[in-house]
Amino acid sequence: MKKIFTLLLLMLSLVTAQATPLNFPNPDRGNDERLKVQAIEQTRELAIKLGLNEADYIRVKNIIFQKLIAIQEVQDTYAKNPELQKKKMQVILEDYNQQLAGALSAKQHKMYLAIASVN
Repeated sequence: MKKIFTLLLLMLSLVTAQATPLNFPNPDRGNDERLKVQAIEQTRELAIKLGLNEADYIRVKNIIFQKLIAIQEVQDTYAKNPELQKKKMQVILEDYNQQLAGALSAKQHKMYLAIASVN
């Protein structure tokens, strides 16, 4: 009888463990959501100005999101060292421009450079 009860209890705990996923709180989840929204907004603006198709839109959105994450990390990490923060930001923007150049057609990249120089 004890074996049956133990077996049922074990099976019940196994089923319960499988049914409920582990939800660990993520303190940066709200920040990630905010960055995703910013990436979408910036990508929409570029999509209108550059005439991006759906595949280009997705690539550009991912590139912008990665840029925003990197900028946030640099701002948090080097908040007390503005000189180093500025250098790191410049590296991030150069990398962003290179990735964007690879994702866009030559015509779209020229249009982007014209838009970026105005801003």
